[in-house]
Amino acid sequence: MVQGNVIDSRPLRERPKAFRVVRAILLIVASFTVLSNITQAITIATGRTLVAFGGADGRLPLAHLPQLLKADLYDGASGTLADADLSLRLLCALPALIHAATIVLATVFLLRVLRGIAQARPFDPFVVTNWRRLSLALLIGGVSQALADTVASVYVASRVGLLFGAGLVSTEQQERFLGGDYQGININSPQWPVSIIIAGLVALALTAAFQAGAKLEKDVDGVV
Repeated sequence: MVQGNVIDSRPLRERPKAFRVVRAILLIVASFTVLSNITQAITIATGRTLVAFGGADGRLPLAHLPQLLKADLYDGASGTLADADLSLRLLCALPALIHAATIVLATVFLLRVLRGIAQARPFDPFVVTNWRRLSLALLIGGVSQALADTVASVYVASRVGLLFGAGLVSTEQQERFLGGDYQGININSPQWPVSIIIAGLVALALTAAFQAGAKLEKDVDGVV
């Protein structure tokens, strides 16, 4: 039943089987993605693996940072990601957290859209509203993640004496920031979630299409 701008939830057995399958797949994929992102963020922020078996050293190498391609210590030098500056670890972990939040919001809004479509109400205001929310979640989340990764990459590069830090960072400052004496540091280019941004644009286009369909349906009802 539809009341106002809200579609009532019905037992799954009353919905098409295809909806139940799509819903299950969506929840599984989203859950694994979010879990992976959160795990990555925790390991970056702490510099350690979540679990170390057999008393193994759980500290991760500095190259575990997504913003780095390579981090080679000088012979005889020691250092891990856990030894690096806390600001470095937190800033580099931020893109993964933003991605996780984006996936959670997008999944919630997409499930609401699918619920309305499964109940044969594709042009209901509830569905159109959630198409709009889905597009905004994907676009804002994707752009925010891209900006966060760009800021993290620029910050790392500048603090090791590249970009805005060229000629301003001493060896001692670099070693203290990285937590070790590294002979080679290669910065990775910012990773933009192009697929999420494109999905947001597609959702935005669908929002416009469903809004037009809702208007047409309203006009037809008015004529009848």
